[in-house]
Amino acid sequence: MPSPDSEEEVADDEKEEEEGIPKRTPRAPKKPKSSEPAQPTRKSERLPKLSDYARRLAAGEGVTGEDISDTADCTYSADQQQLIIAAIQEAEGDPKTLSEAQARSDWPRWKEAMDRELATLEKAGTWSTVPCPPNKNVVGSKWVFRIKRKADGSIEKYKARLVARGFTQVYGVDYFDTFSPVAKLASFRTILAIAARNDWEIESFDFNGAYLNGELDENKEIYMQSPPGYDSPGLTSVKRLHKSLYGLKQAGRRWYDTLAHALADLGFRITQADPGVFYARVKDHCLILAIHVDDCVLTGDSAELIAEYKIKLNDCYALTDLGPVHWLLGIKVTRDRSARTISLSQQSYIDSILTRFALVDAKPYTMPIVPGVLYS
Repeated sequence: MPSPDSEEEVADDEKEEEEGIPKRTPRAPKKPKSSEPAQPTRKSERLPKLSDYARRLAAGEGVTGEDISDTADCTYSADQQQLIIAAIQEAEGDPKTLSEAQARSDWPRWKEAMDRELATLEKAGTWSTVPCPPNKNVVGSKWVFRIKRKADGSIEKYKARLVARGFTQVYGVDYFDTFSPVAKLASFRTILAIAARNDWEIESFDFNGAYLNGELDENKEIYMQSPPGYDSPGLTSVKRLHKSLYGLKQAGRRWYDTLAHALADLGFRITQADPGVFYARVKDHCLILAIHVDDCVLTGDSAELIAEYKIKLNDCYALTDLGPVHWLLGIKVTRDRSARTISLSQQSYIDSILTRFALVDAKPYTMPIVPGVLYS
């Protein structure tokens, strides 16, 4: 017996024929659903090929000596990610916390750097130890570790910096102005180009503990916790700061104001184009000084005058004389005096970025480009 649905479809077709509507194409009958379960999607059992970098890690190169032989036949798993991260941190060589520095094999070198930093702070009269006052904001402190390297990548020295946790400061109570001018990179390039064109001497130096030379206002009471690793348990004493410290919100501002006044006393003036660049005219000679926080470049048309003013600056604030410029803000400077040219290279920075993102073994890829187009 035909179903009601089929009878209704036949009636509709007859009605459409009477009205002149073309007859519809009959629908194909529906296939009965199979009772068999669907087949699961087949997955490839082939393991991805490890890169040269992963194979070197598996062989033990660039790691701390742990047994990692069981990772040679693994895919790119979470354990392998941790292995790569550990290798990168080992390559960088900078511990992130005090406990991490204490767990390293070179901990005596870091401890020596910490002792040297505290001796410098106490000698400069950065703070005085006082009982913790009631109802006062106490700023935290932490250690920042860094291995300072030369232009060729070799280790120059271990550096430990005690910094204040500036984010615990309260605006309007602990600080007000925070802006601190520094010389622009374009200014450094311009100064180097002028010096190379005129065959001037280019000397570089940096101030020792630059921010520590900034004087804090006497009416501003800023208290800081004792340095981690040097605090005595059970004591409620804190450090009242008399000079600025790295990490304070106003530290950069106080250092710039202090240095600008000292340079003004030596006859330097601030350029209108860049507040981080100073110049001085001594008789018929000219000196140009560019300052980026504590890194400085001094050039001019008189080598004797440059040496004289470096001594004067050292009398004001202790500095480290780095001699002719070879390394500036992480940029390698190569000079050819016979051709009067200067080349700037950031290969060390590029290598650190590639190591950080595990792209040391990345292969170059050719990209099409429109010939003759200048993009800068």
